[in-house]
Amino acid sequence: MLLYLVRHADAESKKPGMSDFERELTELGRETTEKMATALKRMGLTIDIVVSSPLVRAVQTAGIFRKVMGVQSDVVKLSELIPGSDFEELIEIIFSLKAENVLAVGHEPHIGEFLGWLIGLKKPIEFKKNTVACVEFSSLSISGGSLKWLIHPDMILNLSER
Repeated sequence: MLLYLVRHADAESKKPGMSDFERELTELGRETTEKMATALKRMGLTIDIVVSSPLVRAVQTAGIFRKVMGVQSDVVKLSELIPGSDFEELIEIIFSLKAENVLAVGHEPHIGEFLGWLIGLKKPIEFKKNTVACVEFSSLSISGGSLKWLIHPDMILNLSER
């Protein structure tokens, strides 16, 4: 199984009376996500299912990836992708999807801590907004994930502007 971990894109600042849950992507966030998803598609990546934190900015990021990557099923919202959730519970849910290629959208510091945990590090890996990491599992086993690659959006944006 390949698990693609994504941090949500740039979101609007919190406004008076607005909960953190409701913050939407900025126009720049939408554009960057579309470019990242397009680049991954051009690299030949396929996604079977997209899961997301239920926070609006994560769901919007996931929706853009889903559309650009041509995923047929709806985005699955998982509260386990909200910061502070249990990693073992999250990976068990992801494995229960029985998909070969899963894209999961979450938040910092949770997504970086989750990646570190998956690959056996004691420290989190920093995720800038719209960063994508690919973790490979040789079998449907919770332990033993290996980091195949991590791409920061600046890498993609710089290449696409040349």
